[in-house]
Amino acid sequence: SSGINAEYGEMESLHQARIAEDHVPAGSSDEDDESEDEDEALLSDPHLLNEILPNEINSIPYQLLRDLSILMDPLSTAGSDFTSLASKIGFCAAYIRYLKALNIKTNSPFQEVLRVWADSAPDATVGDLVYLLAEIKRYDAVSEIRDFYEL
Repeated sequence: SSGINAEYGEMESLHQARIAEDHVPAGSSDEDDESEDEDEALLSDPHLLNEILPNEINSIPYQLLRDLSILMDPLSTAGSDFTSLASKIGFCAAYIRYLKALNIKTNSPFQEVLRVWADSAPDATVGDLVYLLAEIKRYDAVSEIRDFYEL
């Protein structure tokens, strides 16, 4: 149990470092606007995302899975957390309540969502995940994936 708590503490420290790292000063350039337009076009095209990120959900490397869990596991008052993703995938309300009841220190609800999704839809890809994350406006998680795969 202490090993799990230590890993959770390490994950939380990493999350706090990422928040500080992701802080960008206000103001943008025309180049930033063009990049945002390209990003929006990419994120709204599931077929293109699947061409770029064809990897199956169950093949996401541990480091990326851990980083995504740090972002997606905490419940959000805005509702854009693992519960929104589970709903988009098609999980029933009872299962989403079960996920909320998981002990986050020992079980990642986000990872459970991905595991069940991969089991029920073996053709689900990382591109599909990016598309759904964009739909629930979790651009921080989208950025984690893009950075990891160097896109």
